[in-house]
Amino acid sequence: MRAYFLISHGSPAPEPQQGMTLVCQQLASLGNVSWGTLEGAPLPEQIRQFSQRAQAQGAERMVILPLFLLPGNHVVVDLPLAIAAANSVLPIELLPFLGEQPLFRAWLQLAIAHESAHILLSHGSRRPEVLPWFEELCQTCGVRPALLTHVGSLDHAIEARMAQGYTSSKVYGYFLFGGKTVDQVHHQLATLQVRYPHHSVSLVPAIQPLPSLINVLRQILQAVPLVETVV
Repeated sequence: MRAYFLISHGSPAPEPQQGMTLVCQQLASLGNVSWGTLEGAPLPEQIRQFSQRAQAQGAERMVILPLFLLPGNHVVVDLPLAIAAANSVLPIELLPFLGEQPLFRAWLQLAIAHESAHILLSHGSRRPEVLPWFEELCQTCGVRPALLTHVGSLDHAIEARMAQGYTSSKVYGYFLFGGKTVDQVHHQLATLQVRYPHHSVSLVPAIQPLPSLINVLRQILQAVPLVETVV
């Protein structure tokens, strides 16, 4: 019997918290499902406490799915350190982060096409390998990449479309369930709209906990093989 623990970045804004709560409620049919965050209470303690509760309810293993969209420091450094420090009473099966999951990538490609978006906007990372990874993802999805951590990145994406004769650009926010970052994006787009008055700019603010996405999460968790890497 497995227990499932989803890990997100965390935010003081209500939207991400509400989104994670909804996701876990909708996945309750899988059994013991909960979530934790990097921000807030120490993540190792969150993992340890959940493993104790899950074991008391009969779980023999704990599956962790990181709901992160880029292979940045949180995925490469912070999560492995937190899991190693958790002293979990259950063996842990750590799955690849969400952005690397083929089922999620297929879902994202369809979601972008449904919205007729032209630019995929992400927060970015200090890790240099994130940029080519993100560019490959955008190429697969048929959109231009833009990163908030790269000054002028969104401007360049819009200007490239203008140079091709387009009079509008729709930006798809590659953020999970919104939060304060989306507020910053709205402000930046308002500034760009003033700068490019003859080019209409609109935004799909963030990935939302839609039934289709929750179904993808369910499929990812259900597809965990009987033998998996245990950390």
